[in-house]
Amino acid sequence: NHAIRSMKWPGQAAVEVSLITIHKGEWKNQFILDNKSVDRITSYLDDSEVMGKPMPLLSNKGKSFQGSIVLGKGFVLSTEKAKELIKKDPRNKDVLFPYLNGDDLNNDPEQKPSRWVINFFDWDEEKAKTYPDCYEIIEKLVKPERQRWKKDNEDNEIVGTYALRKPLPQKWWIYGEKRPALYNAISELDQVMVIAQVSKTTAFAFTKPNKVLDAKLNVFANNSFTMFAFLQSNFHIYWAWKYSSTMKADLSYAPTQVFETFPFPEEIKQDIRNEIEDLGRNYYNVRKSIMLKYKIGLTRFYNMYHSKGIQNEIDLQDKHLSFLIKYLSRVQINIETNEIVSDFSEFRKIAIKLDQLIIKSYRWSEIDLSHDFYELEYLPENDRIRFSVHPDARREVLKRLLMLNHQRYKAETSEGPKSIKPINKKTGNKIKENNFPKLF
Repeated sequence: NHAIRSMKWPGQAAVEVSLITIHKGEWKNQFILDNKSVDRITSYLDDSEVMGKPMPLLSNKGKSFQGSIVLGKGFVLSTEKAKELIKKDPRNKDVLFPYLNGDDLNNDPEQKPSRWVINFFDWDEEKAKTYPDCYEIIEKLVKPERQRWKKDNEDNEIVGTYALRKPLPQKWWIYGEKRPALYNAISELDQVMVIAQVSKTTAFAFTKPNKVLDAKLNVFANNSFTMFAFLQSNFHIYWAWKYSSTMKADLSYAPTQVFETFPFPEEIKQDIRNEIEDLGRNYYNVRKSIMLKYKIGLTRFYNMYHSKGIQNEIDLQDKHLSFLIKYLSRVQINIETNEIVSDFSEFRKIAIKLDQLIIKSYRWSEIDLSHDFYELEYLPENDRIRFSVHPDARREVLKRLLMLNHQRYKAETSEGPKSIKPINKKTGNKIKENNFPKLF
């Protein structure tokens, strides 16, 4: 009957908490949410109409992955050390790869991996030994660690974050989780979409698949700017914040809860599909060019994008704008304030058009998005202003997306769609595929 969605813990711990009051039985008084009277408070700590939870969709299954769990610091090398090993013996390049993590993705302007990693795939030990320079590093730094875990596991059953499974101590030269399904899925793609598992930016990006992707990245086996446009739209971001958990003040993006439940449009006209693809590519390229021009990563980019200080009337007291001006001076980049305003204002126009086009693809164009700066109540109390669609529009879109999810789930799990699966003429068996159009 009473809740505060997010507030800073008043003690020393750097955490955000929710406060909840529960009453057993019928409640006949006011419901108070964030100090405002509302009609109800749901289990998601909002006042939306109670319609149940989103369900996983077969059409989205098997397209998202967690990156590799290396499980051993000895696997990880500095860029300088990796290049030194390759120079010593060019064969070492077979087992040395750039190692991309969430920090590189969100904070490096070029999104380049800051470290490398040794990767013996699922090889046996004899094959790994044929690369002695790298094998000896793993033998010295990883084997003792893994063997110690083996003993600890016998005593305590669980070590650290991960339950220690049988192959890890014996096969200490390979990763804890190699993710073969992930690397098979992306092996033939020219680029693959990724997002940091935990961040406040909720920003998707593309990277080349010729690297090891860290466990703190969510990876999507897709190279389409159409898919990028849908996932980077405000509506998917709202969906993520509502149905994922948080870590401190950041979103912890969980593909099973967010991507696998998100209902894409059932059909999109070809001309609209082409527009979305082109606009998604333009959004991505313009964002990239601004990041390189200002030498900022995704986190600082979206801080500026959501900054109220960058409008027609410039607020030099705005913390993000003042920080950027000082930063540009420090790295000796000469960009005038009016140019900063122009760059980010133009990008906002692209973002507005993207949201409008996504809504059009659902045939919901009657919803008035009214983009502006609004408080998003699910964010921390001292950081809630975002350039966003109107709160009423956000609630309406989330409601319709949930209804669409339920419709899609019912159709996928009902006997009707199963009975009309096409038949393989050679085997006589039903072809296992989703009945919904494959948009991406």
